[in-house]
Amino acid sequence: MKKLNFNDEDETEVSYEFFKFNDNGKYTIFDSKIIDIKLAGLLTIFVSRFIITHELGHLLNGHCEFINSKDEKSIQYIPMFEKDNSQTPKTISPLDFRTLEMDADAFAATDNFRNLILLYERFEEMVDGDLNIKPIELFYWWSFAIRSNFLITQRILNDEEYKADKTHLPSVARWILILGSILNPIESDTYKINYRVGDNKAKLLQSLATGFVYAEKCYNEVFYTNYNCIEETSNSADYEYYATATQKNWGNLQSELNAFSRLPLYKSGS
Repeated sequence: MKKLNFNDEDETEVSYEFFKFNDNGKYTIFDSKIIDIKLAGLLTIFVSRFIITHELGHLLNGHCEFINSKDEKSIQYIPMFEKDNSQTPKTISPLDFRTLEMDADAFAATDNFRNLILLYERFEEMVDGDLNIKPIELFYWWSFAIRSNFLITQRILNDEEYKADKTHLPSVARWILILGSILNPIESDTYKINYRVGDNKAKLLQSLATGFVYAEKCYNEVFYTNYNCIEETSNSADYEYYATATQKNWGNLQSELNAFSRLPLYKSGS
């Protein structure tokens, strides 16, 4: 057993739970308090990026100009929350608004996923080592963060009901559609991911799945609820009806948005 020698640059007093040695014998000190703080920071970044890119999706995919083209006498806007829907222009149907929200969610999810792949492939240079996570766990924590955000938002806004006059789908429905927007490209190998040794597509998909399941478990334990997005949507006639209607409506809306979009729009079946 070798004695640990701290060099002059190390703190003389340190708080730690354990040391981790690499193959060269160099150690890293881990403190759970630091890990928790930095993990919270990572989750905040994931959620913030999703929200910002969702709003960018509205702008870059032409949603705002499309809405204003329906009423040239006044400037209209897309409400962030269902409670603000009294301010929405009546020239746009609630179904169209739900479709725009679905597109903005998909824009954010696909942008976020491209960023996750970049972080995964360049993990050592771009991710803080103090987090003490493996590269594949980035997908787990992203899934945990975004699902947690939707659960918290759902509680605040009480948006669990499916109604024809609502401008947003319930949070659980939005989350399932978000998953679909990234799972399909993963399963079809649209994303060219340079998997690390020991990683593969199955492990990535498992990380995404266990991440949102853990988010629901944590939320249920704190608030004494019983959320389970898979069960809530797979056994829901309302989800099937409203989600399908929204997806089908995209084909009609996409043709109108082409005139205003700054980016190529998703084409159904592509």
